[in-house]
Amino acid sequence: MTDYERPAYDPTTETISTEVPATPIATTPLAPSGTRAGGGPRRDRVRWLAAAGIVALIVGVTAMATLTLTGSSPTSTVAGYVPADSVAYGELRLDLPGDQRQEVGEFLSKFPGFADQAALETKLDEVLDRLLSESTDGKQTYSRDIKPWFDGELAFSMGPLPEGATAANAATDTPRVVVLLSIKDEALARTWFTNAFTEMGVTTVPEPYEGVELLTFTNPEEASGRAAFAIVGGKVAMVGDIDSVKAAIDTAGSSPMSTSDEFVAAKSAMPGDDLGFVFVDLRTIMDAALEMTESLASAPPMSDTLTALVPEWASFRLRVEGDALVMDSAMPHVEAAPGPGENDANGVAAYAPPSTLALAAGNDLGATLNETVALYRSDPAMAEAFKSIDEAAGLLGGLEASVGWMGDTGLVIARDGDSVEGGIVSIPADAAAGAQFLTTLRTFATLAGGQAGITVREEQHAGTVITIIDLGSAEDLAALAAGLGGVPIPDDATTQLPEGNIEISYAATDGVVVIGGSPDFVKHVLDAGAGESLADDARYTSLVARVGVSHTGVNFVDIAAVRGLVESHLSEATPEERAEYEESIKPFLTPFDAFIAAGVIEDSLDEQHAVITVK
Repeated sequence: MTDYERPAYDPTTETISTEVPATPIATTPLAPSGTRAGGGPRRDRVRWLAAAGIVALIVGVTAMATLTLTGSSPTSTVAGYVPADSVAYGELRLDLPGDQRQEVGEFLSKFPGFADQAALETKLDEVLDRLLSESTDGKQTYSRDIKPWFDGELAFSMGPLPEGATAANAATDTPRVVVLLSIKDEALARTWFTNAFTEMGVTTVPEPYEGVELLTFTNPEEASGRAAFAIVGGKVAMVGDIDSVKAAIDTAGSSPMSTSDEFVAAKSAMPGDDLGFVFVDLRTIMDAALEMTESLASAPPMSDTLTALVPEWASFRLRVEGDALVMDSAMPHVEAAPGPGENDANGVAAYAPPSTLALAAGNDLGATLNETVALYRSDPAMAEAFKSIDEAAGLLGGLEASVGWMGDTGLVIARDGDSVEGGIVSIPADAAAGAQFLTTLRTFATLAGGQAGITVREEQHAGTVITIIDLGSAEDLAALAAGLGGVPIPDDATTQLPEGNIEISYAATDGVVVIGGSPDFVKHVLDAGAGESLADDARYTSLVARVGVSHTGVNFVDIAAVRGLVESHLSEATPEERAEYEESIKPFLTPFDAFIAAGVIEDSLDEQHAVITVK
């Protein structure tokens, strides 16, 4: 078990930021010309698109593209009609099940135009109306054409590849896909779909199947591949290839997939109500891919090393909490896969400066890299590639010596005034080996770089030696690379290169090894280790607690600080551009505070928990 426990959101303890004044969404009528009355068309459109983007992210209008789909509890209606042989399933819950209606309302209240939670449904309808109207040239709106019959659940199911599928015919075989929608008015739903088919020029033919009337049709632009539409039990509409629609009807609302051990395990790994969930049968898809690959005589065989690392399944879900978007995933833990075998608190944050903008750190990185190297080196298909890699790494003592000393290691990017600085920060598992690697690096730079103008110097900081390797100007390095590669540099390319010399700075102590782009970054890391660091920040520690204090790795982005850094450079924009940003964009960005994510091993599952907070 891990320390992962997402606390319930309590609005009574949350500090709500003052709402940024802005025109409420969709309260200004459209002018006859198609521009919005009372304001310029460009600026008002930007405001609308920004607002629509926020809501689209929440309600999952773009979920079919991003595969971040379904509801959890209460149980969805459409899940019972998933064909038994499906290899992927996802569902979007526009009905906001369980606590999601309240949580979505609280979340959206942080944004302009959504302060009145009592009007949440009206606001969401307005956004969906505009999105659907714009995508159909004004022919359809959600509240008028869809909402009267749609009951809020939208799902998709992908069936397996046809038996005996090959790489040659996979692209031409009819795909096994069915879309499922929950409905509350069968007559209105049937009328809407019939009109939609007519609008598309589709001619339907009635065909009975198991007591259900199918409307079969073919693509008017393609002679092959029959599709079908049906409404089952007055509560689920389905459209897809005819085999998938029939398979959905065969379930009689009791799909064996939705009650399978794998599906239940995936749902149980991410408890609570949510807006979206997707389940993928990875092993079946991999087996089909291997079968297709074997049909290509010219294709190299799939590596057994890679296939052995593929989990049986994977699942993903999207949930909204009052102050955050929550994204989770889960898959069975593969013992043979490289990486930490247990959870622990990553130590990099204890050396990250308080001004850290972004952190991406993994536990026991050296051991993970060595396990990965050993795994692939044992694969005959990778032998030739590793021969070249080993020859290159031999200059620095070999692959194992180059990375094996690393413990918890991560990339840290911090703010330094109006600019950024960054580098690699590692808590050494073997401090002596880490120091030896850096000594080897310095020796190599000194011996090999003398003729290229590379120089080495040292600085002292709080009793620690900082080594700076000056690689020369970017233009000189580009010229050297071009000479080695035999490819001349275009004359105009040098004007795009950064000015000044490029340096690599590093220092090693018993507690940390830091390699950065400047000596200042190295100093800031050393100071953080001896004094105040990101790990001492209450905001950061509370974020980590939401995704797992003990973990296998952690990622962090200070969204508010990044926005502040970007805004500090707006002086370069025109007055019109700054005004447009302040009025139409900034109010919708200001609520976003931070991103945090962590991987955890929980009950033989590899889980990822990610949170985007707002304030």
